Amino acid sequence: MTIGEILAVNAANFPGKIALIMGEERLNFREMNAASNRMANALIREGIGEGVRVAVLEKTTPRAIQMIFGVAKSGATLVMVNNLLRPRELEFILQDCEPSYLFVGEGFEDQILSLRPKLSSLRKLISLGEGEKGILSFAEWIEGASSAPPDRKVQEGALFNLLYTAGTTGVPKAALYSHSRFWQNLLSTVIDTPGMGYNDIWLGPVPLYHIGGFATLIRAFLMSNTVILRDSFDPVAFLQTIEKEKATILYAYPTMIHALVNHPEAEKFDLSSLRLVVYGGSAMPLATLHKAFEVFRCNFLQRYGSTECCGAGISVLTPEDHRRAMGGDEKARQLLASAGRATVGTVIKIVEESGKEITEPDIPGEIVARLNAPMEEYWKRPEDSRETLKDGWLYTGDIGKKDREGFLYIIDRKKDVIISGARNIYPREIEEVLHSHPAILEAAVIGVPDEYWVESVKAFLVLRPGKKTTEEGIIAFCKENMASYKKPRFVEFVPSLPKNPGGKIDKKELKRQSARPK
Repeated sequence: MTIGEILAVNAANFPGKIALIMGEERLNFREMNAASNRMANALIREGIGEGVRVAVLEKTTPRAIQMIFGVAKSGATLVMVNNLLRPRELEFILQDCEPSYLFVGEGFEDQILSLRPKLSSLRKLISLGEGEKGILSFAEWIEGASSAPPDRKVQEGALFNLLYTAGTTGVPKAALYSHSRFWQNLLSTVIDTPGMGYNDIWLGPVPLYHIGGFATLIRAFLMSNTVILRDSFDPVAFLQTIEKEKATILYAYPTMIHALVNHPEAEKFDLSSLRLVVYGGSAMPLATLHKAFEVFRCNFLQRYGSTECCGAGISVLTPEDHRRAMGGDEKARQLLASAGRATVGTVIKIVEESGKEITEPDIPGEIVARLNAPMEEYWKRPEDSRETLKDGWLYTGDIGKKDREGFLYIIDRKKDVIISGARNIYPREIEEVLHSHPAILEAAVIGVPDEYWVESVKAFLVLRPGKKTTEEGIIAFCKENMASYKKPRFVEFVPSLPKNPGGKIDKKELKRQSARPK
């Protein structure tokens, strides 16, 4: 099957079932499928098909989701563009992916019009708004297109989409996926999500340009589930939505879970409909996870993956693993710090810089994985592709270790490791200690240039409301709880930490801030 057929199957089997909820708007699978057919037929009548890239710059809306499936049914290659990017970043992405058609959401027209002279590949620009400023409106463009199934057979090997990485450690790169590989990843993830059924209702962030939200949405539709969309994250609004819509699965980033469970009104809401909380994207502080168990009182599942493996997962910490850890002693609870064990059909190994496998437990090295269906390659980046995909193995760029039972522990990004005085210092280890401080709400650690040590440790901290501490107090606390050479040399208190669209703390931005003159 191809990705576009998912809606068609649901429309045939569950035509009246609600597919999307956004505010008071509710769309069933029949309506979603008909809208995606119109999109596909409008593209086909203009000669769009395999090998042509169609880009969409829009917030997460029902129409944008219909367009995903419409492009898939046409056989063209989809590029969902990050709607949070600034003009310079947009210019890079759009010049890189070279789209023939670009659909622009309301409010983004001015940015694109200023860039259009630099977009030589662009054949047609279409506004998803009212079509002002001389841009053809979507309503005009799609007029007369049939809602019947398109008369086109899309091959499973055709390129489905280009998924751009967040670019937190360099320029964004696009991972290429055929329909077949994306489909295989969807199935693998369903297998690795115990208890996921046909009547689940999902709530979570669905940024369509990010692998986490994009793949979660399509996986939910594969299982004919209902997805609740919200245009922004607000802890109270999310808690209210769980109660009102009886959501059964919460998909969230650790930073979101932290905000939800630490909200003073969290335990006032009826959250009893929740059966499962799925989290991933970055490490979850153990203190946050313990609090989340108290508030949500349901099963938890952690998935570790990347854009290069379609987010399907390299490893998974199952609900059974969580229960085992929570029901054991302090040593057993440390299992919650792991990312679980390999997913179905995956082999994980830890390797040295030379590529030699590390077979002893608890010795750090780079995490590499042999997967059933990783990305095909990076778009227009053969050298990066060769560095990431070697002899059937995906080199993740993450540093980790495995214990004697095969549980994987993520230590840090390879590029985030701080080298100070010839010692390797892992920021995540320091962040775990900082999160255990009663005054600290959020923490991020980076390396900053040092004339003597090469790099020194700097911590950025967000304090809990009403709490106070000092730089000296934080450094002393760290010295008491870890080897002295790991403690921060500098501490900066900030009102908030910058985050990328995936909910991860943007350490590249923190390094830029540190480099600016004070």
